[in-house]
Amino acid sequence: MQIVLYNQNMDTTYDLDAEYGKRGYLKENYRIFNIKNLCKQEFEFHYHEFEKLVLFKSGKASYIIEGKEYVLKPNDILLVCSGDIHKPVISSDEEYERMIIWIKSDYIKNNHSLYNCFEKTKESGQYLLRLPESSANEIFYAAEKFNHESSENFESDLMKNTIFIQLMIMLNRACEKYDNIQIEYKSDKQTDSIIEYINKNIFEDLSVDKISSEFFISRYYLMHKFKRVTGKTIYSYIRSKRLIHAADLISSGCSAKTACFESGFNNYSVFLKAFKKEFSCVPTDYRKAKKM
Repeated sequence: MQIVLYNQNMDTTYDLDAEYGKRGYLKENYRIFNIKNLCKQEFEFHYHEFEKLVLFKSGKASYIIEGKEYVLKPNDILLVCSGDIHKPVISSDEEYERMIIWIKSDYIKNNHSLYNCFEKTKESGQYLLRLPESSANEIFYAAEKFNHESSENFESDLMKNTIFIQLMIMLNRACEKYDNIQIEYKSDKQTDSIIEYINKNIFEDLSVDKISSEFFISRYYLMHKFKRVTGKTIYSYIRSKRLIHAADLISSGCSAKTACFESGFNNYSVFLKAFKKEFSCVPTDYRKAKKM
């Protein structure tokens, strides 16, 4: 995926997939991109191993996150948590302009007060923040300032850290103040319930038979509808969620075998094969890469 990246008043072509892969994990504490382009590609459902903010400026776009589709308006802010399965749907008729901030999960979780907004997003399942114009302008201005701050020397690195913390403080205050504002989104209520059930029981038996029985629907109807609504098969969705959890455990020091069985897998060989396919490496190499 090649995009036009506007940073420090320079236009360059930046290949996100080449550096981070389709899924991607983040080596730095944070990165910001100010992107304006005519997007003519169709994105696949994917997830990241970091937290993501999308500050939408202009264009015709929507975001599907965990089965919920949000139609974006200028000044909207999306919070996409690590492991959330999502994709943007972008019209090629207009230029699509947005700022994207990637935040390393370990870095922001170490300061719990800054992570509150993502935690609330996870709990509520509400991924879009639509603020009054004055509040949105303050956050967008801080993000612009953060984007334009050079990081070539110690003083500017320190300034960039300060601006980032200020930005996150403003965002968290806005989340607290306006968390009762209901945002419309498109979704299928039954699929929403199934996704919620899967995530609450991700470490338990989640066979198609069990889920279809729980919701009084046939196996065929469950599999067909889940794929149509979410873009992923129910098997793929469950496997991805379990692998995300296993990867977190491995990063924190658990053995691969412990991570396997604590993440809902019941066959170690199957787990290793799935892990290598998902992350393009074995668990020991994954742990080493995350520590670099």
